[in-house]
Amino acid sequence: MVGALDGDRSQARGCLVVFEGIDGAGSTTQLTLLAGWLRQQGVDLEVTREPSGGPLGAVLRQVVDGRCDLDAFALALAFAADRADHLGNRVNGVRALLDQGRWVLCDRYVLSSLAYQRGEAIDWDWLRELNRHALEPDVTVLVDTSVPVAAERIARRSSRVERFHEQAELERTRANYRSLVDAGDVGLGRLIVVGGDEDADSVFGELLAQFAPWFEAVAGAPGGAG
Repeated sequence: MVGALDGDRSQARGCLVVFEGIDGAGSTTQLTLLAGWLRQQGVDLEVTREPSGGPLGAVLRQVVDGRCDLDAFALALAFAADRADHLGNRVNGVRALLDQGRWVLCDRYVLSSLAYQRGEAIDWDWLRELNRHALEPDVTVLVDTSVPVAAERIARRSSRVERFHEQAELERTRANYRSLVDAGDVGLGRLIVVGGDEDADSVFGELLAQFAPWFEAVAGAPGGAG
């Protein structure tokens, strides 16, 4: 299983909630809405993303934006290295925040690496092994949006074509997301899948209908949220 839990979570430990989906899916919007809802419930949280805001993440953002290029193997290694720093940085890493009892909401995580980088050029077993040591999230939210809707959103927000914005790439990545979730052998924690084609408020209503019961059970446990 990719991303085994790093031992049993202590009562004071925060929760890691990650958001996934193809470009244009609306996952960032849903993360923002859930962060606001959680804060209303009194949860102390941090919002982050991958590629991260660290030095390796800065290079990766240049690759994603098309300002520089890496081959498939170098790109997979760079994402894994950025994730290792994102998790383990002693100053502001995800593990440190969780240990402080804070929740972390992350825009993209291991499932993105597997869905975007899985292909003929990359050996699947090698890619899984590369991501094996990543911390398993408590919750994974997959915003499953059709490619035509995602492509329309991408076109509305920018005229620049990024590395993963071609329709064939969106189709391939969405299929990979679905096969990974269906296989059930990737550590995702509590999996929430919502359709992303509707307006943001409708999608969030569907998300919250699945998330709120889990949250109430966690918050009601000793040392839970808040």
